[in-house]
Amino acid sequence: MNEALEHYLVKREIIDLLHARARGADRYDSVLMKGCHPEDGTDNHGTYQGPMHGFIDGLEVARLKGPECFGKLHIIGNALFEFLDNGDVFVESYHVAHETYAEGDGRVFFHIGGRYLDTFRCCDGRWLIQHRDIVYDWSRVMPATQPFGDSQTQPVALMGNRTPGDPLYVLGGAVRGRLPSVAGVPDPSDRSSTEAVQQLLDKQEIAEVLYRRARAGDRADAELAHGCYHPGATERHGMFDGLATEFIDVVSFTRPKPGSPIKGMMHFISNILCEFGDAEHAFVETYHIAWCQMTDGMDATIVGRYLDKFEKREGRWAIVHRDVIFDASRMDPETFKYWEKYPAAKFLRGQRGANDPLYGYIGRGG
Repeated sequence: MNEALEHYLVKREIIDLLHARARGADRYDSVLMKGCHPEDGTDNHGTYQGPMHGFIDGLEVARLKGPECFGKLHIIGNALFEFLDNGDVFVESYHVAHETYAEGDGRVFFHIGGRYLDTFRCCDGRWLIQHRDIVYDWSRVMPATQPFGDSQTQPVALMGNRTPGDPLYVLGGAVRGRLPSVAGVPDPSDRSSTEAVQQLLDKQEIAEVLYRRARAGDRADAELAHGCYHPGATERHGMFDGLATEFIDVVSFTRPKPGSPIKGMMHFISNILCEFGDAEHAFVETYHIAWCQMTDGMDATIVGRYLDKFEKREGRWAIVHRDVIFDASRMDPETFKYWEKYPAAKFLRGQRGANDPLYGYIGRGG
């Protein structure tokens, strides 16, 4: 058996579990949270040290006592693995948490950056978190601001929440409490294992479609955006509900047009969880952070999720329907920029258009 391939499959399963654990916390799904840890799993959470299932049980007590939590989104990043001699796997993973709570008559926004130091153990054929240490590296606590867009007209069906009524379950293909599927260890002579490897390749292709769609919006590349959808694909994005082609060309500013309120934009993609209906259909939940520099002197930070239905047609994965879910946002005045400290330095600056440095290496629209 190829050890490198076996380790890669283990890593992919562990990353899926990290994303599922974040989903459990963000959607307040205690069954899913507990499913990510064995019954004897332990936790060091700063305010709590002890059995992980006990910590999760305590969340309900905290919820009832308050303050009310309006939303959470845990963005998972950098993951590094160490395969230990006893068969366990140690994983350091970076995370950024966005949390909004009630405070007095208003709301307070917590922005927390840190790391999970997790020891994974294979339990009955599935990798679970045996012990978790949470390390806090930085944080900001700020009053909540006015959200991006008009919260009064934003469709309720596209607003994230921490209940079984979240769009993930109502509109998507996810089931509360369900752990991600496990691909298994490949054996070239085993057809089912070969199909498991193909599913890994499919996940990679789907992820790259998501990355290209983010690039298309950030670089105002409408042709690239069109290539991320199959013909006839639909999208619900704020008040828009119709063909993805119309959203790209008419409603959004992906195709450059006069009067754009956006000077710069960056969509950060994370936490991709794929659920395959069969070899040609997948439901995908993807976390994102969008940073938008507006022409009116404001900076927008938007955190949310894409709920995408993908299909594989003629060997190509692309989106057939997208729901854009808004979980939280804030508007802050634009600040002094880092690069303004060095006016003579030749910084490469991002551009919305063909002058972006990216296009010195590749062509637009592809």
